[in-house]
Amino acid sequence: MTSSRILSLLALTCSMVSTLAAQQSEFDKVRTYANAHRHEIVAEYLKLLSLPNIHGDAKALQANADLLAAMMKKRGLDTEIWPTSSGVPMVFGEKRVPGAKRTILFYIHYDGQPVDVKRWAQPDPFVPVVRTDGIEAGGELVTDLSSATFPDAWRIYARAAGDDKAPIEAMLCALDAIGSTQKENVKIFLDGEEEGGGKGLAEVIQKYPEKLRSDLLVILDGPQHPSGPTIYYGARGGASVNVTVYTAKQGMHSGNYGNWMPDANVRLAQLIASMVDSTGKVVIPGFYSDVLPFSTEAKAMIDAVPDQSAQMQRDFGVGSLDGAAHSLQEGLNLPAFSVHTMKGGEVGGVIAANATAEIAMRLVKENRPQVMAERVIDFIRAQGYYIVDKDPDVAMLASHAKVAKVTSRALTATSGGAWRTDPNDPQAVFATNALKAVWGDKVVRIRTLGGSVPASPFIDAFHVPTVGVSIANYDDNQHTDNENIRLGNLFDGMTTLASLMLQ
Repeated sequence: MTSSRILSLLALTCSMVSTLAAQQSEFDKVRTYANAHRHEIVAEYLKLLSLPNIHGDAKALQANADLLAAMMKKRGLDTEIWPTSSGVPMVFGEKRVPGAKRTILFYIHYDGQPVDVKRWAQPDPFVPVVRTDGIEAGGELVTDLSSATFPDAWRIYARAAGDDKAPIEAMLCALDAIGSTQKENVKIFLDGEEEGGGKGLAEVIQKYPEKLRSDLLVILDGPQHPSGPTIYYGARGGASVNVTVYTAKQGMHSGNYGNWMPDANVRLAQLIASMVDSTGKVVIPGFYSDVLPFSTEAKAMIDAVPDQSAQMQRDFGVGSLDGAAHSLQEGLNLPAFSVHTMKGGEVGGVIAANATAEIAMRLVKENRPQVMAERVIDFIRAQGYYIVDKDPDVAMLASHAKVAKVTSRALTATSGGAWRTDPNDPQAVFATNALKAVWGDKVVRIRTLGGSVPASPFIDAFHVPTVGVSIANYDDNQHTDNENIRLGNLFDGMTTLASLMLQ
């Protein structure tokens, strides 16, 4: 090798080392900022969490939007509140910088799930409480926060603490920390209708396409993998089928008609049980055929994710696992079948004349919602049921041995919401490398997130490469009682999100 070649390589190596050192210095500044401002960060977050944000409550969500807009303006973002036909606003902010190589749109939602106060370990889920650890670990309530140092293990308990206000706070505080060193154009879109859906997202995409256009869409939602910082390249969508089994026009006295009139609760339980075998695999014909077998590349990515099942079983009290897949990650890349609700019977000692189940399917990109719903309906028909789409009358009930009313919006759906970006897409590689610049090999790369996130409307409208980044702790109890955020995840999330703006 010539001396000039050696010198060139040495110069390149020195340049790379210098760049990495500069990046680490910038990340260290974010960590230093987070540590120095923990009290202020938590105080602002507690104020945000104190605003009720139940999906569909337009008045309450307007109050959230007003506060969020003020928080964004405080960080120097050009901020707008966009009204929608439902009365629930969307919030948009933008901060451009000279010389930016790309524009990143960060999607976060600010609405939350309903609460059952009786199930919470605090009087009001919208009066946040701070504990020294998780409830299951014996975390104690902290009543005096005036001199608190807010260690990483402490947790805030409140609705939306993990899903999905945590990324909002982390994102805005990351902008505080990086200040004038921001290198990418940043757009932030806060959705007020994610939980349960709504027309607002489609309305604003149609009305403000240029404002929402970007080079990369980053979805900030979902819990981290238990082993560390997480990036995902796709998410499942969904389809549901509602089935009501009928055995008579009305409930009848169980003493007088038991052993004669069929029990609708039993009939429904038998029907549902026939759809899944004893190992947990769905036996509806074609249920997995759109997906299996996995490609070699997909299987390698699935298998590379650390398996934390034993730890999660202990944490969640799961004594045995469903056998539909060999691992959690494999299961997340398959369509999933569950029964969200079953209702039947009445008080008074009568045999149930009808019983209803909501069958929910989580679908991956390869599935078509209409086809999956039709497979379920065909299976019900094959069990001897006469299928109707409205409540049957007495004559219809009397003329068929088994009657079931089956409805599904998926039958007319054009998209199920599932999506996936090629991990080798240049923008996806950029996002992956940004996180690795901070966390190295700790970054967990997930092919498909188990839950649903509304990336599809953006992908369909703008054909934008999309990834997701999770910062909430895996045991944040999202959608259920005692939702929480571990403070270490909130502060580390600042560094994670800063990495995307500092490349």
